Amino acid sequence: MKECFVDAWFMIALLDRGDHHHVQAARMRERLRHVPLLTHEGVLFEVLAFFAASGRLGRTTAMAMVRRAQAEWTVISITPNLFDAALALYAARPDKEYSLTDCMSMIVMRNRGIEHVLTNDHHFRQEGFTVLSE
Repeated sequence: MKECFVDAWFMIALLDRGDHHHVQAARMRERLRHVPLLTHEGVLFEVLAFFAASGRLGRTTAMAMVRRAQAEWTVISITPNLFDAALALYAARPDKEYSLTDCMSMIVMRNRGIEHVLTNDHHFRQEGFTVLSE
């Protein structure tokens, strides 16, 4: 596997030791320790929004993880072209419950030839990606 995409589910579960998926996420991170990880800014927005709204861990801890991700992983910026491509996918799937962030992730993954995603979100399976959640 040349790269693996990181979804918000993975980051949240990895960071929050009280999350019922924490052990699972920690095992996945260890198993993929030599695989380059990649995400985009929209996923980081979701992680920060989750912890701001949940009252769990606090902003400082969530911000530290985002900063660590920025330093250790490839983080794709949201450009106008990426936003427009994600919006087109969002519009093309009216029968799905994909978020715009999911659509951005799928576009980034396709553009980079990434097949594997650290998530438990079945929407990625619906688009033909391999979900790594165990």
